[in-house]
Amino acid sequence: MKKITIYLILMLLSVGMMAQWQPVPIAGSNAEITSMFNYGDDLMVGTMGDGIFKSVDNGGSWTDISGDIGNSFVNDIRGGGAPTVIWAATQDGAYYTVDHTNYQACTNPPLSNNDINYFWFGDSNSSFAEWAIGTNGGGVFVSSELSGPWTASNNGLAGDALKINDISGYTDDEVNVAVVATEAGIFVSTDTLVTWTAKNNGLSGAALQVNRVGVLGSLILALTDNGFYYSIDLGETWLVVIPDEKFNSMLVQPTSTGIAIFLVGENVYYTYDLQNFYQINLVGLQGEVTCVAQNSTHVFLGTAISGKGTDMSGGLFRKPIEQLITGVPAYSAKIQNGAVEQNIPNPCSNQTAIAYSINQEGRVMMNVFDVTGKLVKKSEIGYQAVGTHRTELSVSDLDPGIYFYSLELNGNLVQTRKMIIR
Repeated sequence: MKKITIYLILMLLSVGMMAQWQPVPIAGSNAEITSMFNYGDDLMVGTMGDGIFKSVDNGGSWTDISGDIGNSFVNDIRGGGAPTVIWAATQDGAYYTVDHTNYQACTNPPLSNNDINYFWFGDSNSSFAEWAIGTNGGGVFVSSELSGPWTASNNGLAGDALKINDISGYTDDEVNVAVVATEAGIFVSTDTLVTWTAKNNGLSGAALQVNRVGVLGSLILALTDNGFYYSIDLGETWLVVIPDEKFNSMLVQPTSTGIAIFLVGENVYYTYDLQNFYQINLVGLQGEVTCVAQNSTHVFLGTAISGKGTDMSGGLFRKPIEQLITGVPAYSAKIQNGAVEQNIPNPCSNQTAIAYSINQEGRVMMNVFDVTGKLVKKSEIGYQAVGTHRTELSVSDLDPGIYFYSLELNGNLVQTRKMIIR
C-alpha cells in the first residue's frame, strides 16, 4: 500500500509539473517581451532593448531578425500578408521589413513625437489615411503612403488622450469607424480619422487608461488598467466584465467552432462566447503578462518582471494547448440571450443555413466578419418571438476563405461561430 501511495504522489507531482508554464530562453536575451505574433507556426517576438527575434520550432532555437532596424527598443510588432513582413513601432521611429533584414525607416524625417506605440493600417477607404501611427504623447498621424509624409490628425484629442496605445476599427457599406485606446479613455472617429469623440460613459479612474482595443462590428473590446470592458453600441455605454484587474493585450484566435479570445495582464483569461471567461493557471510563470500568441500546438505568453512599459527584464513562456482546459468560468457576462448552431453545410459555397434560439423576443440580425474583423455582410432578419429559428444566408458574394458569423438580438451579441466559404 505504501508503494502505491508513493507512486500516486509522484504521478500527481509529475502531472503538476507538466501543467506549469515552461520558460523559453531567447538567444541570451532577458529583456521585457513587449509584443509578438505568429505566422503559421513561426513565432516573431519584439523586446524592449534587444530587438526582434524569430523561432520556427516553438522556441527551441532563435534567430535575431532585427537586421538594420534603427532602434532596438520595440514597443510593438505586427505582421500580415507574408511570413517575412513586419511593421515595427519603436521608441524612436516606425520601421517596415519584407525580408527580416532590411528595415525601411518610415518616419524619416522624425515625427514631432517619434516614440511610437502603433504602426499599422489606418482606413483603407481614405485617400489620405490608409496608414496610421499612434505615438506616446504626440497623438495620431496618418498618411496615404507607408513611409509618409505623415500628418497629425488629433482633432478632439488633448492631454493624456495624445498618448495612443492602440488603434482599431471596421468598415462596411454604411460606416467607417476607427477607435483609439488612449491614456484618457476611448475615442471614436467616423470620418476617416479626421475628428475624434470621447466615448467613455461607464469608464472612470484607472479604467480610462486603455491599453488595447478591438472592434468587431458595433462591438468594442477595451482592455484597461482597471478591468476588461465591452460595448455593443460603439462606445455609448460600457459593460464591465472582469473588474479591478489590469489587462495589457489580447488575441482573437479562430477555432473550429468560432473564435477564442485571450485576455492577458495581471491574470490570463480566455472566452469562446464573450459571455463566459475562464481563468488560466499561471503556475511556473514570472512577471506580468504583456502579450500572447498561439500556433497549432502551443500558447505563448510574454512577460515583464516589473510591469509593461519599463526597460526591466522579462521572459517568454509556453504551454501545450491541450493543457489549458478548465471547467468553471471565473466571470460571466450579464447578457445570456440565446445560442447559435454551426452553419450547414460547412464549408459552403452559395448558401448556408444557420439555426439559432433566442430567450427573449426582439429584433434579430446576422453579421458576417472576415478574419481581420471587418464587417463584410449584414443580414436583417427582423422581429422574432422567443424560441428556435432558422435563417438562410447567401454567401455567393463573398470570396473563399474563413469568416465569422455573429447573431445579435436587440443590439446584444448572442454568439459567434466560424464558417468556411469555398
